[in-house]
Amino acid sequence: MMNICRAIISLAAAAAAALSITFTAFADNTVKNTLPYSSPEVHNYSVADVAGFRSREKVSDKKKLSLVEYEEVDAQKAALKQTLKPGELASSTLGAAVGAAPAMSLAQVKSGYFGFTTYGFGHGVGMSQNGANAYATYCGYNYEQILFHYYPGTTLVQTEIPSVVSAGGRSGSVLDIVSMVVYNEMSSTMAVEAMKAQTVAAYTIIMNPNGGSSSLICKSNPPENVRSAVQSVLGQALYYDGSYAMTVFSASSGGYTASSYDVFRTNYPYLISVPCEYDSTYDPHYGTVTYLSVNEVRSRLQGAYGVALSENAYSWISLNTGDGGYITSAVIGGTKTVTGESLRAVLGLKSGRFTFVIG
Repeated sequence: MMNICRAIISLAAAAAAALSITFTAFADNTVKNTLPYSSPEVHNYSVADVAGFRSREKVSDKKKLSLVEYEEVDAQKAALKQTLKPGELASSTLGAAVGAAPAMSLAQVKSGYFGFTTYGFGHGVGMSQNGANAYATYCGYNYEQILFHYYPGTTLVQTEIPSVVSAGGRSGSVLDIVSMVVYNEMSSTMAVEAMKAQTVAAYTIIMNPNGGSSSLICKSNPPENVRSAVQSVLGQALYYDGSYAMTVFSASSGGYTASSYDVFRTNYPYLISVPCEYDSTYDPHYGTVTYLSVNEVRSRLQGAYGVALSENAYSWISLNTGDGGYITSAVIGGTKTVTGESLRAVLGLKSGRFTFVIG
């Protein structure tokens, strides 16, 4: 494991040198307060450099995200496959670089069923909570490294702490409200540095006028270790272009996070697809298989999208894959285009990063 950490750290150092990433004080926008902890060392990443680096990463990664055809089982199924156009195959394989399991074969799925394999849990945009915990636990990342990995191009700022904030229909002190949010999001078992990163992300969302903090959930009676982690970074927030960033997060990302544009159709330069190397080994939501009968899939698709589906189940869902292997859109029944996030909800899948085969 130490070799993996050294390799990742070496690669990160090389990338930083190549990108001329700069670290500068953000004194003009930092407000000191009287709480008993020191202000953080504040870093400012060049988003143009990071975006360029990620763009070069994606060119090589796309080769690993190519679609693969079904295994031929019999002549009838082989004939059905011929109705699919290039790029409309129902099964895909994920990048081997993150240890992705091979797509299921037809032999693993009962006749008359779809087998969906999902990677991660949630929309996949922004910080992966399980990924943050893995980076802290297995590679020694501190909360700043975690935050700058998942939100590249942002700046960490110590803000003036308000006396009262609200989230999830509850109001109280920043310490109380953010501690309850972090307790709900990460329980009390994740690494301290991961909880600190979650604190900053949650506080930033609460302070962002467009953050949608009402959707956050407060879990009562957070234990002392959670409150201590929150207290240690209280008031720190991520900024982008002089304003609070949109620091969304999800449970896990299945090897890569998703770009905000691919999932939400809104472009945030710091919410781009980044790798999450430990998911294949440590994320319990990596490679979850969900079986749905052909009749159930037909019912859900026709009910949700008002399309008339043929008897050829292979023609029902045509997937378009974006950054990180997430489904950006899908064509249902050859006539209706829907977003990947919509299709995930209709099918009841954990993640928008999925593959499927039909038995």
